[in-house]
Amino acid sequence: MGTELLQVKEVEDWQAYHAIRRHVLFDLRGLDGYDDNHPDEHETSHIPPLLRKDGVALGTVRLDLSNDATGIVRLVAITPEYQRQGLGRILMSEVERLSAKHGLERLEVHAAPDAVPFYEKLGWLMVDAGQSSPLMAKDIQSSVDGAGSDDD
Repeated sequence: MGTELLQVKEVEDWQAYHAIRRHVLFDLRGLDGYDDNHPDEHETSHIPPLLRKDGVALGTVRLDLSNDATGIVRLVAITPEYQRQGLGRILMSEVERLSAKHGLERLEVHAAPDAVPFYEKLGWLMVDAGQSSPLMAKDIQSSVDGAGSDDD
């Protein structure tokens, strides 16, 4: 079956999506206030992918599309028992592919400070390190504006 990134639509996928994010990004960091029903989750310009491996939900991300060619990556989480196995790299690669399909040329993320080295390894550049969640960005190749090349 392998690894797949699918857009959250079914009730059980939403439950897994929120459970992973709540546990990894809130519970394990001693935070509270996670809201499964936050209106941002259902904005038409926000895409909520779920990473599955062999049918098991193990990672989440949200891609927020904007009116220009920049997308915002939010709430990246891999369940603790699957971390450090290359799945975050797979997740981000799939997000880049999804972003390109939507015509994006640049991605931005407000990274948790402990995640900055992860993003740097994937080619993200620091834009503003002076924030509590440093702003990082990565240029990507859009697949909308001419998927092929006409090199003669």
